[in-house]
Amino acid sequence: MNPEKIAVLDLGTNTFNLLIAEKSEDGMHTIHKEKTGVKLGKEGITKGFISAEAYERAINTVSHYKEVIDQYGVSKIVAVATSAFRNARNGYQLVKDIKEKTDIDVQTIAGEKEAELIYYGVKAAMDLGKSTSLLLDIGGGSVEFVICNNDKIFWKGSYEIGGQRLIDKFQNSD
Repeated sequence: MNPEKIAVLDLGTNTFNLLIAEKSEDGMHTIHKEKTGVKLGKEGITKGFISAEAYERAINTVSHYKEVIDQYGVSKIVAVATSAFRNARNGYQLVKDIKEKTDIDVQTIAGEKEAELIYYGVKAAMDLGKSTSLLLDIGGGSVEFVICNNDKIFWKGSYEIGGQRLIDKFQNSD
């Protein structure tokens, strides 16, 4: 029997991530990781749209990822989109165009869900212990805070004040 292979795409405001893992008897094992600086929020995020250039970079990157996914014989694809997609007027159209061009269903997630997934990612990578911890994820479009321990989330929040938003809003020159 061939082991099940799963691809996860994290379509963020600055970076698109691809992770392909293989399921075996002793758990999941990463077999491919790739990261592309798409800069989806550049020159548009504070105006509420994804620029034509960023839109094209997004389509090209997901198309490339689909080729890689097909090469590995992946049986399941999970694709999530974050801040730029959920806030841009043309974010929904980009999701539709990705589906049309790659046959990948992208789910645009709310900030609260993004914070929850960050918690589970950190928890999978390390033991948070019994003490209360603060997790902070600074993205291009949003910042997530999670107060938690290894057993549960006590509070989580997502704020649309990511790095690319701040650059677009406040940095007029180098």
